[in-house]
Amino acid sequence: MRKLATVAFGFATAIFLARFLLPYSWLPIIGAVTAVISCLGLLFRGNMRLRILIAFLSLAAGFIWSWGYTAIFVAPQLALSGEYATATAVVTGYPSARAARGYRVDVTVRCPDGPDIGARLYYNEETALAPGDIVEFSAKFRRTEGQDEGERIDALSAKGAFLAAFASGDIEVIGAEGRLLHFPKKLAEAIAVMIDNLYPGDVSPFMQALLVGKRDELFKDVALNASLSGSGIVHVVSISGMHVSFLMGFLALIVRNKRLFAMVGIPVLFLFMAMTGFAPPVTRAGIMQVFLICAPIFRRESDSVTSLSASLLVLLAANPYSCASAGLQMSFSATLGIILFTPRISAAATGLLRDMRCYKNKASKAVLVFVTSSLATTIGALVFTIPLTVAHFGYVSLIAPLTNILTLWVVSFAFPLGLATAIIGFIIFPLGALAAYPVTWAARYIIAVARALAAVPYSSVYSSNALIMFWLAYIYIMFTALPLLRARTRQYILPICIAALLLFAIFLISPLLPGSGDTSATVLDVGQGLSVVLCSGEKTAIVDCGSASGENAGAIAHEFLINKGRASLDLLILTHFHADHTNGALFLLSRTNVAVLAIPDPGDSFLAVDIIELARMRGTDIIYVKDELSVALGEMEIILYPPLDYGDENERGLAVLTTGGLSALVTGDMGSSGERGLLRSVALPDVDILVVGHHGSKHSTSEELLAAVTPEFAVIPVGRNSYGHPAEETLERLSQAFVEVLRTDEAGHVTVSIRAARSMIE
Repeated sequence: MRKLATVAFGFATAIFLARFLLPYSWLPIIGAVTAVISCLGLLFRGNMRLRILIAFLSLAAGFIWSWGYTAIFVAPQLALSGEYATATAVVTGYPSARAARGYRVDVTVRCPDGPDIGARLYYNEETALAPGDIVEFSAKFRRTEGQDEGERIDALSAKGAFLAAFASGDIEVIGAEGRLLHFPKKLAEAIAVMIDNLYPGDVSPFMQALLVGKRDELFKDVALNASLSGSGIVHVVSISGMHVSFLMGFLALIVRNKRLFAMVGIPVLFLFMAMTGFAPPVTRAGIMQVFLICAPIFRRESDSVTSLSASLLVLLAANPYSCASAGLQMSFSATLGIILFTPRISAAATGLLRDMRCYKNKASKAVLVFVTSSLATTIGALVFTIPLTVAHFGYVSLIAPLTNILTLWVVSFAFPLGLATAIIGFIIFPLGALAAYPVTWAARYIIAVARALAAVPYSSVYSSNALIMFWLAYIYIMFTALPLLRARTRQYILPICIAALLLFAIFLISPLLPGSGDTSATVLDVGQGLSVVLCSGEKTAIVDCGSASGENAGAIAHEFLINKGRASLDLLILTHFHADHTNGALFLLSRTNVAVLAIPDPGDSFLAVDIIELARMRGTDIIYVKDELSVALGEMEIILYPPLDYGDENERGLAVLTTGGLSALVTGDMGSSGERGLLRSVALPDVDILVVGHHGSKHSTSEELLAAVTPEFAVIPVGRNSYGHPAEETLERLSQAFVEVLRTDEAGHVTVSIRAARSMIE
């Protein structure tokens, strides 16, 4: 059985090297050379000969198959990239509305001369589509890239979809495929609809994501998503191996006979995998469970490492590109960590507690055993997943072990019982609704814990902080060296204490680093949007927090604050409620303690309603700016000018002026007419920094404004856009006014401190 693990390891290693490091054209040559090198194994005898042959032949197979799969299945898809074509396709999922405009649905494009092509179809007019529908459309095909509505593109390539199709007209349904093939997807949708009927609105999106992996509605709740990721339990709503374990564990309680369990469990596994669209993490766990279930039946040893390796081998053989799936990498790494480390950590912790005589009675023993086993499982899962989290997402949740201890035991019964309530609901709806009541409160408990712990200062730290990276390096070096030195359990206590003290020291040092206490203004690089951080001493304010080009402005602002040692925010100002100025506010409010929120009249903005509701729930004071308002921020004074009573929504936003050593003017999306109206109503002083209005639009930053405030610096907050920002006319006006121009799309975050401003003035 261990030979199978060796084959899987060699094959997977070759796939990863081929996918991320080696040129595609070299792969067949490297594969052939590796196969030849395997012949050296014939010089040895016994097990050594077999090991060398298996290892190198597995590598050779991985290199050659990675090349062959690309040539057979991927190249025909990529050849279509950039082409405009009329296509016939089979719908493989249900449509979902896009946040920006239109709809999207996954399809398989039929190709008479080659293999079918997986694609994501984008279209504008709502069309009733269901899995199995055969459709015809004309579209421009492009290669998928970046991130789409919260779903990483590597998740699409892992499912064999490498193209995006942008339909230019109507989509015509011309037929339908067999029902049985698409039954699992339709069942998943039916369960999602039943969940929506059984559970209240505050819980339904969470339960849909938890039970069947449908996250469309959950993605809309930015604050909840931020809390789940910040608290380290986003995996709860990312259908993965954990859910497969919960499902099979629940089934094992009902079916005790091993043969009957296999007869029932294996079909249930494949149905569940199909319901999730054979997502790589679920498929990996499902295949592993099949091996574990079948081993006793065939009187073979049930080996977790072998089963895990075999499941990875099957997945990579089916699609080598699935190795890039962050979900698969995290699922495999977490399971491997649990297999290798959890038993040792649990035994060591139990022995230490026994030596310290912590077991007073049976109740205390039960509680401590539960806590230590939960902690051991969490730590085991984190051993390999922390580096992957840093690599893929750029942060580490320090609060994750505590969150998992507090919530996973609830998830372990909320998941199977939630599925049971849906099944009961199909049979007798009132009984299903009654059964859903305790599950509803279980879900509310999980959500409440996630929200509370994500808001704890420094619950998450970021890889962009060099001190944090050094701290993580110390953790891994220390806890790699101690087992090699055969350290006893008690000898781990001192390194753990040192690690905790080092982390505490980093949090204390960060606010004391050079420049941290300066009075400064930083225009963050959030793409096509705006977010300005104002710092003076220990006080911090942010003006706007939004982006229209895909960046998470809230996450960017939160990362900037944490790396500066600022765990709370004294003032959040939103000039107006356009998404490119405010769609990151929900994330920021959910992850940062904000003392005061200052906003104009929200009008009929739905985004404003969500922001105000979350601010109230988090205990943030809300100021509606209707008159000129002055706020002290350390040595800085912030003056808020109320919206003007004319023009469009851009003109009716707040204007923000800072004085006190460093002067800056932020006008949001105010146009030239609004700027002239502002100049008529107030006497603006000369400023050090002008945050150029409306991202450099030709309709903003008028000659009158430049003549009135004579800025030293002009910072243009801009990213990729289709508006031509910044306009040549705006750049010309700034040049004629002899203003030094900085752009966030070129310079990244732009910081001007009081010292820099004074040196310029001098």
